[in-house]
Order: sequence, then structure tokens, then C-alpha cells
Amino acid sequence: MNDLANNSAAGEKQAEKKPGESAGAAGVQCAIRRIGDRPSAELAEDARILQVMKAVDQHLGIHSRPHCASTDANIPLSLGREAITIGAGGSGGGAHTLNEWFDPLGRDLGLKRILLALLTLAE
Repeated sequence: MNDLANNSAAGEKQAEKKPGESAGAAGVQCAIRRIGDRPSAELAEDARILQVMKAVDQHLGIHSRPHCASTDANIPLSLGREAITIGAGGSGGGAHTLNEWFDPLGRDLGLKRILLALLTLAE
């Protein structure tokens, strides 16, 4: 997390440059303004929710691999709660663009995955 904080601080310092020191000389200006905060945290390897998802994936023959990203799980994780973000089946691409697409093939398996995980976590 220190690297992220350092990069953010460096970006803010760079943004504080006076117009004319870089792109401003060409008549281009910008302002950086924080519009939100998405705190980060890390889920422990032995977290129950992660162990349940691994067991469900193994049962269904799904080969997933956990990785870190900025997701809706950030807030509960930052509050010390176990949280993950998982897909619901299908495949897609071009997220958040005009060329975004989704193919629902495999959606039934994704929904089974969610149901099995929820039922197991509810025990």
C-alpha cells in the first residue's frame, strides 16, 4: 500500500506544477479533484469466504485464481469484514466502453457457483 500512497502523492505533486511548466505551455491545463475514496485492504488467505469459494470451484471444476483489484469488496474489507467479488458466469469484454459485450454462455455454471457458496456460507 505504501507504493500506492507514494504514487498518489507523486501524482498530486506533479499536478501542483504551475501552468507553463509542462503541458500548460501548449495551452493545455487540467485540475485534479478527488471525487471519492475507495480504501484498500487485503483478504487473509485463510478467510472462510475464500476457502468456501475454493471448495465450490473445485467441486464444480472451475479453475479460478484470486487476484487483487479495485472492486465493491474494498469497503467491507477496509472495515475488517470478509468480502470478495466474483463473476456470475458468461464472458465479456470492452468493459465501460461503447464496444462492451457479454456472452451468457456458461451463466448457468456461474449461478450454481453463487448458490453453492451462499448455502455453504449460511451454515
